Amino acid sequence: TVQVLAAVQLSAVTDLDFGVVAASAAGGTVTIAPVAAPTPSVSGVVAISGGASASFQVTQATNGEVIALSVGNPTPLTGSGGPDIALSGLSLSTGSIVYSSTTPQTVYVGGTITLNPNQGAGTYTGTFDVTAEYQ
Repeated sequence: TVQVLAAVQLSAVTDLDFGVVAASAAGGTVTIAPVAAPTPSVSGVVAISGGASASFQVTQATNGEVIALSVGNPTPLTGSGGPDIALSGLSLSTGSIVYSSTTPQTVYVGGTITLNPNQGAGTYTGTFDVTAEYQ
């Protein structure tokens, strides 16, 4: 006999958003915690507004099964304003969930960006990977 489990699928809910920050001569960092309503933590730059953790839900799997979650493979944020902005320190609000089709769980992703000295003005975007697999 064999039991085949449903393929695991993820659905993005919100993007990781470091908000609006003012550059500085020294550069600096902005960190977003992997929680529902984070307050950006800054060093060397000034947070002006915004900031949100990324979030996703497991939208398909087999009920009652444990799903292991991980995040990685960040790409630098690129934009027209200047050099790339490093993305690091990615973390999840939880490393695993027990899947339930009737009560989907939202998982949050946080991270840190490092702005260069005198970072050019503009909008910068990057990517990272979230993986989910049966445990």
